[in-house]
Amino acid sequence: MKKICFLLLILIILLSSCRRETVINTPVPVPTSVSTAKEKPLVLSCIPIESELKLIEGWQLLADYITAQTGIPVEIDTKKSYEDIINGLKNGEVDMAYLGALSYIKAHDVAGVIPVVQPNFITEKEPTYRSCIIVRKDSGIKRFADLKGKKFAFTDKDSTSGYLIPVSMMADSGIKNLKFFSSYLFTGDHEAAFLAVYNGYVDGGAVYSRLFLDNKDPRLKDIIIIKKSEPIPTGPIVIRKEIPSEKIELIKKAYLSVGDNKETEEIRKLIKTSHYCETSDKDYDVIRKATEVFRKMGLDKK
Repeated sequence: MKKICFLLLILIILLSSCRRETVINTPVPVPTSVSTAKEKPLVLSCIPIESELKLIEGWQLLADYITAQTGIPVEIDTKKSYEDIINGLKNGEVDMAYLGALSYIKAHDVAGVIPVVQPNFITEKEPTYRSCIIVRKDSGIKRFADLKGKKFAFTDKDSTSGYLIPVSMMADSGIKNLKFFSSYLFTGDHEAAFLAVYNGYVDGGAVYSRLFLDNKDPRLKDIIIIKKSEPIPTGPIVIRKEIPSEKIELIKKAYLSVGDNKETEEIRKLIKTSHYCETSDKDYDVIRKATEVFRKMGLDKK
């Protein structure tokens, strides 16, 4: 009996020793030197060309595509006005933005933003578009002169096709100031200007030709274009000058790849862009020259 007890004691000691050995040899997790902090996303914004819901749908897909192509996180932040985006680029709240040609010039002056690429709209052969003066088909208005004493809608004071070019077309028609209209207003975006005309709140309005790319919109049959501008260079995608050059190059490459594969088909459909082209500051000198009309008509460029 004593022998059996002795053997059991030896067995218990051996098992206990094995357990201690197991614990001692079990590797303990050690913190690595690699930082787990996420990279701060670049903020992409877009001028208010249409309703916020429509903007977010297409531009979120574009932001996700850029992130996938570059490894650089990009997030969307919509702004209510052109001025909000320009201020965001100036104070660092916005890192990258799609601007109109006129708002680009202002952002370049106040924030030194870098133009990277410009969109080529669907159905357009070149990266250009036009400003259109629209009225209801049943208004009886056939030409610009017929808008004298009528109500008119512009989009934004920093809009190229929604303000600068329409004012230039007015000047070319011999109109010396905005007193030509009984009243005028700024709607904030092109879709709102279109609706102001469509719903009869105003007699005429200035919008960009991009609105007419979707010819399936049943409302278009009630609207006519009474005057169309010469081609205007599409506004650029810009990046703050403080962003590292290697990141800018990666982002530029990602934009230029839009249109090269089926992966971007839905993106192009939603933002109505077939592809992007390279651009530079000098491409907008023609717009700088056009702003002289504001001085001649006594209007503040702001």
